[in-house]
Amino acid sequence: MKGLVTVGAVLILWAAMLTAGPIEVYLSGGPSAAALDEINAIKDRINAIITLLNDTIALLPEITGEVEELDSIGSGMIAYQAGERFWLSDRFALGGKLEGFRTSTSTAGTYVSTVDSEVSIDLNCYAVGFLLSGRYDFLNAGVILSAELGAGYYYSGFNRAITFQIPPEYPDAISGLPPEGEGRYSGSTLGFEGGLSLSFPITDWLAVGSSLFYRSLTLGGMRDRQGDSLDLDGDGTPEKVDLGGITVQFTFSLIIDLNPEREKE
Repeated sequence: MKGLVTVGAVLILWAAMLTAGPIEVYLSGGPSAAALDEINAIKDRINAIITLLNDTIALLPEITGEVEELDSIGSGMIAYQAGERFWLSDRFALGGKLEGFRTSTSTAGTYVSTVDSEVSIDLNCYAVGFLLSGRYDFLNAGVILSAELGAGYYYSGFNRAITFQIPPEYPDAISGLPPEGEGRYSGSTLGFEGGLSLSFPITDWLAVGSSLFYRSLTLGGMRDRQGDSLDLDGDGTPEKVDLGGITVQFTFSLIIDLNPEREKE
């Protein structure tokens, strides 16, 4: 897969040199979201245990303390992109871009009794991808409306650090506690992205714009260095990490004309 990405990048550069069309260099950033359905389902079960502990301990005079619930993971992200487009005609461009984003959720607290019982949960996930994409301008009326499709190779990591101690005075047995410990897991796969863009040319060499993309990206069987799979709930079944979701980008572009004599001909 890495070889295909390299070959594709070389072909884009070769095509641009043949056509001597403009190069567009851009930076963008904006809010993004990722589904992470299986991870959020486990988060909900952990929150149910935390709520049960908090409600029961509030009635027990020999134990004090409270732990906040985990927020959803995958929402409220900021994604960043940087790339180039080589315009092969007035309407069509090929290009490549780097994309990166990160999401996390955490909570921590202590139940105090004859001993301190700590609850600390930290989950975070990140991804970096290189995509080859095509862009077509189908409307140019001062504002340029475009469609873009891309595919590329993503590398992703998932880190967990969990401590979940129950006070010895707690009267009931609790099942479904997440396995304690730390782990760093990683994986890579092919991902796809498509969407619409609006561009506002300010000068011949500067433009601003916005884009709305949908990202399709799912990693299964992420592993640590020992070869163990990501299994947050300890049920023996590895979780899939679904990073598919919507991304909104706000873009600044510089246009570099490789053939400035063209307009004079």
